[in-house]
Amino acid sequence: MHHKRTLCLLLLCALTLPAAGQRPDIRPARNRFAWEYAVDFRYIFDNREFATSHDEVVPSGTMHTIVLAPTVGFSLEPSRNVRHSLMAGVELAHDMGSHTWADFAREPIIFYNAQARTRKGAFEAFAGIFPRTNMEGAYGEAFFSGMFRNSDRNLEGMLLKWRAERFYTELAFDWMGKYGPDTRERFQLVSAGQWQAAHWLQLGWTGSFYHYACSEIAGNVVDNHLLEPWLKMDFSRRTRWQELSVQAGMLVAYQCDRGRSAKPLLPCGGELKLTARRWNVSLQNTTYLGGNLMPYFRDIDPAGLPYATSLYFGTPCYNGFFDLAELAWAPRITRYLSLRLSARAYFDKLGFLGWQQIISLRFCL
Repeated sequence: MHHKRTLCLLLLCALTLPAAGQRPDIRPARNRFAWEYAVDFRYIFDNREFATSHDEVVPSGTMHTIVLAPTVGFSLEPSRNVRHSLMAGVELAHDMGSHTWADFAREPIIFYNAQARTRKGAFEAFAGIFPRTNMEGAYGEAFFSGMFRNSDRNLEGMLLKWRAERFYTELAFDWMGKYGPDTRERFQLVSAGQWQAAHWLQLGWTGSFYHYACSEIAGNVVDNHLLEPWLKMDFSRRTRWQELSVQAGMLVAYQCDRGRSAKPLLPCGGELKLTARRWNVSLQNTTYLGGNLMPYFRDIDPAGLPYATSLYFGTPCYNGFFDLAELAWAPRITRYLSLRLSARAYFDKLGFLGWQQIISLRFCL
């Protein structure tokens, strides 16, 4: 009996010692490797008809383009909460009706992406050349027009994002021009954020810091900075509407052409946005009242080139009174496919400026 008890004790020790010796909290986690791919297809039809206002504020024209951006790469997961990925590809685009394919390969796409989850929220970072669609901030027409978003589809720089339970913010850096004989050094910092103060109330901001520096033939530097703090109230809860919201913001600009005057211009104004949405059909009206946020739009630089859309990326109507009415339909099709059809009417203090029709289709894996 004594020998049997000794044998049982030895077997129990042999089973418990390996388990006690395991220390998963100290051993380094194994890297999980996986191949990655992404395919982003876009069809863009954007037609602007402003002959009524003689194309003085917004020029007439049509953008009819298809875009395909395939990327491949790999990811590493050193732990459940951390993920690194490296992707490379190319943006292919063709303008309908064009008989040349010389610029079919528009831009390389090469970027690093990091994601990390903590108890307080989630952090994400991009570095390299990556699609602008990774930005999630609500940038209005004063910051980026639809034409700009559709034509400048990638960022060259960095993007930092932080998401918590009721808070989101992002900061993006876009290097837009390199100093050269006839090209200016220029870059833009943009930031957006929002806090869900209550189920019906959001508080947030949108900001842009744009540095339009020198070229070899144009030695002047122009500053174009814009900030909009805003609040949004949505009264659709407990109704059959998807959205019934009122958003009010204050646009404050800092404009300075250092080559002409050391005294900056500080135009500002208020913006009101009303939105009603049901059955995926929305009616939205945006009204601006205030100073001219684009005072140098029609000016010429020392090289004889107009500032225009090289200095300002927003809709060029924020010059006193501006009203934009939009009727849109964006059905929920699948998680990979999105479609949006919209019609817009533009007004200023002199009356009707013109209108715009937009069809946007996106298939993204």
